Amino acid sequence: MKFKALFYWIVAILEIISLQFEIDIIHQIAKPLLMISLLTYFWDQSDSRRNEKWVSYVTLALAFSWIGDIMLLFTVKHFLFFFAGLSAFLAAHIVYIVAYKKATFKDSFSFRWSAFPFIIIAYLGLMAYLILPYVDSVIQVPIALYALIIASMVVAAWYRKNQTTNESFQFVVLGAALFTISDSILAINRFSHTIPYAGIAVMSTYIVAQWLIVNGLLKHKSEV
Repeated sequence: MKFKALFYWIVAILEIISLQFEIDIIHQIAKPLLMISLLTYFWDQSDSRRNEKWVSYVTLALAFSWIGDIMLLFTVKHFLFFFAGLSAFLAAHIVYIVAYKKATFKDSFSFRWSAFPFIIIAYLGLMAYLILPYVDSVIQVPIALYALIIASMVVAAWYRKNQTTNESFQFVVLGAALFTISDSILAINRFSHTIPYAGIAVMSTYIVAQWLIVNGLLKHKSEV
């Protein structure tokens, strides 16, 4: 494993350890380093592919994710930091959707009949049932909007099928699904039901999700 990849996983392990043993100083250092280390790895791996448009969008998505991570560090100081983080991740998901489209053979999605979008819609319904009754009506709209965008991100990943390499498709779909699970655990734990070891669950799925998405896109080939 190359050093930049290894460094990402070292930082990731330190972040999980900091959450498990409540070592705040390590958490304050490791969490902001996660996306920086992943971005450094991505730049190294995509160095010869900078002319491919999706590369710049992935860079932007990781930058927004980094901002989101920073904002969520300060939620204990003021609840508005949570929504600042939510906005940053919303932007990251939108940019990822564009990146998925660009990382296809023909710069387009392959819209064909599939049960997958309906599974995602059912999942959205479940999340709405678990979360929305417990939050103020003022914030129900932004939460619902965020849910729709991340659901769109997963569906967009699915519709890269047959428009990229099989490995790229599989990695990105799995990563997008894990990203959705990570955000779902975060939202449920914050707004409705307490989940044991929620912090570890959120960050573990998030860490793996980002890694799979980035590496899945790197496995894309620009030509059939």
